[in-house]
Amino acid sequence: MTEHPVTEVRTAAAPSLRRRRLLAAAAAVLALAACGVTMWAGGATDVVPLPGIPVPSPEVTWLVPGLRLLADLAAVVAVGGLLGAAVLAPGDHLLSAAGYRWMRLAGWAAATWGLAALAALPVQLADFLGTPVSGVSPRGVASFVVDVAQGRVLVLVAVLAAVVAVAARTVLTSTGARALLVVALLATLPPAFTSHSAEESDHDLAVTGVALHVLGVVLWAGGLVALLLARQLAGPERATAVQRFSRLALPMALVVAVSGVLTTLTRLTAPGQLLQTGYGIVLLAKTAALLALVALGWWHRRTTLPALEDRPAAFLRLAGVEVLVFAATIGLAAGLARTPLPADTGSDTVAAAADAAVGAGPDAASAPVTDASSLSDI
Repeated sequence: MTEHPVTEVRTAAAPSLRRRRLLAAAAAVLALAACGVTMWAGGATDVVPLPGIPVPSPEVTWLVPGLRLLADLAAVVAVGGLLGAAVLAPGDHLLSAAGYRWMRLAGWAAATWGLAALAALPVQLADFLGTPVSGVSPRGVASFVVDVAQGRVLVLVAVLAAVVAVAARTVLTSTGARALLVVALLATLPPAFTSHSAEESDHDLAVTGVALHVLGVVLWAGGLVALLLARQLAGPERATAVQRFSRLALPMALVVAVSGVLTTLTRLTAPGQLLQTGYGIVLLAKTAALLALVALGWWHRRTTLPALEDRPAAFLRLAGVEVLVFAATIGLAAGLARTPLPADTGSDTVAAAADAAVGAGPDAASAPVTDASSLSDI
């Protein structure tokens, strides 16, 4: 008779775990599909050969955004886990059981994030040189890291992610979790200085907008992921975590919206480009996704939050829909980061990237190339 309640608990918990795994798989597939459609619609796969400039191989064309997407998704999960442990989890100085699980989740996600950044080094170099990945040498990768800003950024991200991955396995206090959250947030920022916006004439405004945009996205999306993956939260603990996230979500949504407008203004030269270019059409799709996320958040506040104690499943279902929309948006952004800007003819960008990859010229380290992260394009 004493075993019966345990059996019931395990039976009840199993479907919840299966649903979480299914949701994670669906989010990954949706992000990949959105990335692929965006690259096709935005013309990222239509490489125009230029005299003297090698064309990247098909494997490189798809590996660049694929690794970028993997890194971005891992960054969101890592920040979300740390946010859960540092801010959302009820508790005092020591981490609660839920906080500890969030830290472990953040550690594994950060390890994936760092490995994806390192794997992107030879792939991005191959993209710049227009060769297959097999044609890239270790010496070339070393030169890429030393001479090109994108290479240095990837290494910096990998180092910071490694710090989070290692420390997350040993930190047991909320203070330590907050410190690691700051490190993880810092790791999301370096790519902003090598993104599309870093090349604009309004450099300071563009980079500031991108930095705010990235921080808003990873905190907003990461918090949602943390709530959905927290198996140890129940009853009052879940209500406390959800209420804390709800107070954070609205400001983050405003930051994402305002910074998104700022970055759009620096990238488009005419309103007609929104409807007349693939880049503009994808921007409109991302805007629609943002509006959908805001609407879902409003519905949360109106219906599911007041009834959280009695109907927690309703909140989890709606939050699951939000995560799927976020996954699609991150996929759109990964493809968009690969898409040429409307005003960019392409020749100068490709030529400068090729020069940078072989170390030509004093400005090689600042040559305009593809984004190291797509979170700035969400």
